[in-house]
Amino acid sequence: MTLVLPHLQLDLDGRTALCLALCAATWVTYTIIRPKTTVECLPNPAGASWIFGNEETVAKAEPGVMFRQWANELGLTYRIKAAFRAPDVLVLCDPAGIAHMLQKKVYDYHHSKVVRPRIARLLGNGIGWIEGDKVHKRMRNLVGPSLSQENLKAMDFDVRVAASHVIDGIVHDVQGHDGKLRVNLFEIMGKVTLTVVGRVAFLHDFEGGNSPDAEKILSARRAGISPAITLSAFIAAMLLRRFPILNHFPIPAIRAQGFAKEVIQSGVAREMVRRNSGMAGDANPKTSKDLLTRLLIAYHEHKIPLEEVYAQISTFIITGNDTSTQTLSFLIWELARHPDVQERLREELKTFPGEPSFDDLQTKLPYLDAVLKETLRLYPGLPYMERVATKADVIPLSEPVRLSDGRVVSEIPVYPGQVVLVPILSIQRMDSVYKEGQMFNPERWLDGSVLESERQYSGWGHMLVFSDGPRNCIGYRLALLQMKVALVYMMERFKFISTGENIRYKIASSLQAWVVDKPELGPCLPVTLELL
Repeated sequence: MTLVLPHLQLDLDGRTALCLALCAATWVTYTIIRPKTTVECLPNPAGASWIFGNEETVAKAEPGVMFRQWANELGLTYRIKAAFRAPDVLVLCDPAGIAHMLQKKVYDYHHSKVVRPRIARLLGNGIGWIEGDKVHKRMRNLVGPSLSQENLKAMDFDVRVAASHVIDGIVHDVQGHDGKLRVNLFEIMGKVTLTVVGRVAFLHDFEGGNSPDAEKILSARRAGISPAITLSAFIAAMLLRRFPILNHFPIPAIRAQGFAKEVIQSGVAREMVRRNSGMAGDANPKTSKDLLTRLLIAYHEHKIPLEEVYAQISTFIITGNDTSTQTLSFLIWELARHPDVQERLREELKTFPGEPSFDDLQTKLPYLDAVLKETLRLYPGLPYMERVATKADVIPLSEPVRLSDGRVVSEIPVYPGQVVLVPILSIQRMDSVYKEGQMFNPERWLDGSVLESERQYSGWGHMLVFSDGPRNCIGYRLALLQMKVALVYMMERFKFISTGENIRYKIASSLQAWVVDKPELGPCLPVTLELL
């Protein structure tokens, strides 16, 4: 058989020709004749690139903007074209659908082939990485008691000592600059949160963020962020969706994600285990407050391997440091940009003759709570989540959606392998959910101000900032406590002044900020501290 194409003539034997014909027939059947699934009939944004789909548009825009825009145009449930002709991604902003996935069927939706290897690189094979209800529940039962409200109340003193140690050092630095100093909030708040997590969870002194271990960890984290916003990182991330095997290739932008984890597991984690192993034999898991002791007891009782101890240490150090650092930094930055909010918060804190107690921080500082919630709404540590269905399921919707064939449906059947993306940052800034959702407005959280539309979403504060359901952020109570304590101490000592510099945002696992005309600074959120 001879196949003639423009400028090309091929002589094919019968078997080869038959093989090509079968391949062509299979492609036609799958792409043209095969009935479309419901997901494939969902509305989708126009203008998708043939190579990069809609994901190129998402990457070029400011984080959260495109998903929010498409939700306004297409509704709360739609699809986007994935890069490199990978199957369409289901974008889910519908509160009923999200609650179904995170609460009722959480163990049927795993981290996707893009996200799960990234978690392993960033954190290790700890509680954030593991899949399956039995193993995950076993891990939560092991670490959960260390992060309970009762346990944190008992460790409140340690949180305060650790935070004040770092902030006293910041005061000293500002004093050395005539009482006024421009700082990068990511750097100084990173020292605060690392010191708190080290002392409270792992009995370790990071010396106010200035110990050799602390400097290595913080430097490795910064080194791992900058490559994540490069063009090569975008292309690598898109390729990973289509070709997951690339996770095992030595791609610089991918390898950089693991710098901090490698530093922790090869250094300070081993030192923590070596130094504290002796006391594990005599410790009581029911009365042990810190996480490290509980991990070591489990290891010595042969319930977990040593590798899991290292993985949990790196997981909790990095997550405890990274997300709280981002929130505190954006909070102080917004206070600098809104002096009226800053002053009102300072006046609320002055109503206490001394430091607010643990119980005071929980219930007697409504404006502090409002400011913190508003910051977490605008700047969630987890900007989006991506899951993949492992079983056939039907996702219910609170808002019906019209399909391309004219049907209006209130549920979406999905099949194994379907990727579902929940754009948390976009949802929490949508005007249809929050009035003037782009504005920093803590007053919206005060009594009587929260709209009914805001109550549709489950999770802490009716937000997804700590996820929801059985796989929500297990350390959220510690995160809230350390952020409140650190902010109170900073407010007592400093006035925050905006530098007026233009900031742009990018997602590098978490939400990051750069000064527009000073990219060489790396991740940076500048503010001027002035001693009171």
